[in-house]
Amino acid sequence: MTTSDDNILSSVHRHPKYQQLLKLRSRTSLAFFIITAVIYAGFILTLAYDPELFSRPVGGMTISVGVITGVLVALSAVILIAAYVFISNRIFDPLIDDIVRDVS
Repeated sequence: MTTSDDNILSSVHRHPKYQQLLKLRSRTSLAFFIITAVIYAGFILTLAYDPELFSRPVGGMTISVGVITGVLVALSAVILIAAYVFISNRIFDPLIDDIVRDVS
């Protein structure tokens, strides 16, 4: 790396918005990790300790609780991904743009 690259990197690292970006991304990632872990662990632990629950039919239909729960778990992943992309586009990207504009 050249001296110019080192200067740009150190300017980015010292930039207050970069520090804000790091803090926000870390907190957001941790929150999404915890939500995802609770959803998946809840599903797996319920399956491990009460498998009969998932085999019960829902109402008078032939679909079981397990199928509906599995679909909801998959749907939660899609919703969480969409939420993270929304947050990234609305919060993280403007911060990155500000940092690039200020450092360039």
